[in-house]
Amino acid sequence: MRLPALALLTALALPRAAAAQEWRATAQVGRVNYGSTPGGAAENASMVLGLSHAAPADWIGLSAAMPLGTDPFWAVLAGWKRVATTGSAGLLLDLTGHGFVQRQRTAGALPTGGLATADGEGAGADVRAGVFARSSSIAFEMRGGAAAQRSDQHGVVQSRFLPAADARVSLIRLPVTISGEARGWWTGTEHHAWTGGTLQIAEGPFVVSGGAGEWVSGGVDGITWTAAARAGVGHRVELQLAARGNSFDPLYLSATGTTFSLGLSARIGRAPMAGIAPVAPRGRDGRSVIRIATRDAAGAPSIAGDFTNWKPVPMQRDGGHWTYAAHLEPGVYHYAFVAGDGHWFVPKSVPGRQDDGMGGETAVLVVAS
Repeated sequence: MRLPALALLTALALPRAAAAQEWRATAQVGRVNYGSTPGGAAENASMVLGLSHAAPADWIGLSAAMPLGTDPFWAVLAGWKRVATTGSAGLLLDLTGHGFVQRQRTAGALPTGGLATADGEGAGADVRAGVFARSSSIAFEMRGGAAAQRSDQHGVVQSRFLPAADARVSLIRLPVTISGEARGWWTGTEHHAWTGGTLQIAEGPFVVSGGAGEWVSGGVDGITWTAAARAGVGHRVELQLAARGNSFDPLYLSATGTTFSLGLSARIGRAPMAGIAPVAPRGRDGRSVIRIATRDAAGAPSIAGDFTNWKPVPMQRDGGHWTYAAHLEPGVYHYAFVAGDGHWFVPKSVPGRQDDGMGGETAVLVVAS
């Protein structure tokens, strides 16, 4: 089997991801497919194993399906990177790429009664530039660009290039986030347009989300929908449940009925070295303490981050500082502060600040072992 697309993406992406030293391993069981390529049919049960790294402005992941029925084996390597200006409004650039391979063996397909193979491979990319604006309660972004792919499926070579555009507006009233979205792809003779919305509720270690939409042009008939839930079990482990119905991908012209999965995600690896990001001070009781000077916050601030499931938690006054203390396992955490008026901020005096990919900033906290 020829693997040029997958090998190229691996060479470009893995060194950067490895340097981050923070990964998550996932295992899913169910009727699972990979939604952005035709490499993963979903007619029967599969077990999907994955390895990924995520940061506020980039993501990379490798997944492979082990069929429990007649579906093909498939593997996908994908990555995403966002570059954006700082501030509450500005410009953004999103770069996405993926490569996939698949292999299927069918008994009795040959006249001799032997095994026939149906192999496939391909790669695609999406480049979109746009604008964004956000406040403590509303976020908006609009993008335009193009998507392209080239694939060889069962000896059928396909090459497509589609101009594309989308827009999204989100209303944030923690713990609830409501979003509306419109997407479009078109050529001189082909038009696909979709509109829909999503709802997410994050409360403590639980996150529940769902969405629905409709193809108003092209696509497939019927309502598209998604539903998902996840629950943290400690800091490292997360249980996941997801389902999706009536999906369609304009780039590959592939459609899938209902898919569902039950999964487990676990943080793996050691925390980065102390020189990469700030290390939390730890008291005698093993707690990690985050503090900011009172002059850097207007009023009594709250803190929100990975360790609070991004739900604001009030900080405590300690002389000339606001502090937050918690028992945190060794690892890497992202967080930010929330002012009394709902404004999210990270003072310049806080080390380890990073662009969050939406014009704001988050801080990075490393708890060493």
